[in-house]
Amino acid sequence: MHIPAYYKKREVQYFFAGAVIGGIIAYIIFLYMYGSQTERWIEENVQLHSRINDLERENQTLTKDKANLKNKNEQILTIQTIDVELINAEQLKLDRFVIYQLTEAVKNELSSLIGKSIQSVSENQALIYATIENKTFKVDDFAYEAKVSSLTISRTLHAKIKISISKSSMNFF
Repeated sequence: MHIPAYYKKREVQYFFAGAVIGGIIAYIIFLYMYGSQTERWIEENVQLHSRINDLERENQTLTKDKANLKNKNEQILTIQTIDVELINAEQLKLDRFVIYQLTEAVKNELSSLIGKSIQSVSENQALIYATIENKTFKVDDFAYEAKVSSLTISRTLHAKIKISISKSSMNFF
């Protein structure tokens, strides 16, 4: 049995040449389409990575800012200092040293309020009044009683105190 030699016929050669050239053209088109698609994927991937890095940096910055603001708000909402003013010190003719000792004694009584929240201190104002008014402050040989005239609660606790000489110290004279 004899197989005819198709490779000698022109039509068959054109067919095989067309198939090879078509395969090459199809492969080139495939490479172009696949390459451009891959290039778009890579470009999109780079853009997404860049966006993720930006968002992570932004998130870290916002987290730090939030922590800083939280700390600042906690500091703002707590009592930082205590200011005591003796409103009748001139009437009693107290010298500066006695005034200083009395204000320091009152500040010492209220020192536990530093760092407490403003809200909790304002809810317990009666306790502050009782703490100051039920205490007898002794300076030199005199005992002084304090009465709170006004109390302002903010970052700084402002207390205006009216001082009187205790009756128990008057008995000594």
